[in-house]
Amino acid sequence: MKTFLSLILVALINVVTQAQTCELSYFKEAKTIKLNDSLTIAYKELGKGKETILMVHGLGGNMSHWMHNFIKNQHCIAIDLPSYGLSTMHDFKPKTDLLDFYADVILAFIDKKKLKNVVLVGHSMGGQTAIVTVLRKHPAIKKLILAAPAGFETFSEAEAQSLIDFAKPETFKNQTETLVKVSLARNFFEMPASAEKLIADRLLIPQCESFNPYFVAVAKGVRGMLEHPIRKELNKIDVPTLVIFGENDALIPNKFLHKSLTTKQIADMGAEIPKVKITMIPKAGHLLMFEQAQRFNEEIATFLK
Repeated sequence: MKTFLSLILVALINVVTQAQTCELSYFKEAKTIKLNDSLTIAYKELGKGKETILMVHGLGGNMSHWMHNFIKNQHCIAIDLPSYGLSTMHDFKPKTDLLDFYADVILAFIDKKKLKNVVLVGHSMGGQTAIVTVLRKHPAIKKLILAAPAGFETFSEAEAQSLIDFAKPETFKNQTETLVKVSLARNFFEMPASAEKLIADRLLIPQCESFNPYFVAVAKGVRGMLEHPIRKELNKIDVPTLVIFGENDALIPNKFLHKSLTTKQIADMGAEIPKVKITMIPKAGHLLMFEQAQRFNEEIATFLK
């Protein structure tokens, strides 16, 4: 009996310790840089090359979503946006245009790191953010890669409001373990074993009070994408652009609101970008760069050549 109680006590101590340390699996690989007195950005950086591939994650993600995309013989950087991972847990002002704010952060990071010949890569919300950033015409950004970007698909006012009403911080914070796993699985055609780290990190976050702003950021991210449409701005993108979607994306288009649309139809909207190549990757879901990393990296390498 004493042995049994001891095992329970050890387990409880481990859970409490884990919750207090709040160490996500990829933190040991991360660096940080201070952009100003109130904002620090976490990032992972590897390799050298003539160009810098700067990768921006999507809604609810983090830099570990790019763990398989640090391409050989290239200078690659993946960042955590504010209120994600080790980046500053930011107190967003009520009237903040979130995508404009994220664009400010990306450009400040480029300037602080003195990056040149930047290939800006964005996934999902990060793709929509990358478009907003490129439209600022920063001279360092030479190319754009959009991986399953948000923003091509548009929503009516009523549809947008329904999504905003659903996306509350507590909605994401109170997800059960089962729901977290189901939600993540919807990002894949076939979920790879390496995605278990993503699940473990996501399950840890609600245990850590220091991560509460993360759930606010996710909710604000949904509103931010809907309140900053970019579809009509696509023809103003003046850098060579690669648009990549997974053929089996279960999140774009929205399967509940736009049942008649296909992922290919959404991808083809990228043809409005003047200098664009559009590619569909088979057997890939929304997190295509994670699920089909080799093919995704090959597409990037070919595009850069």
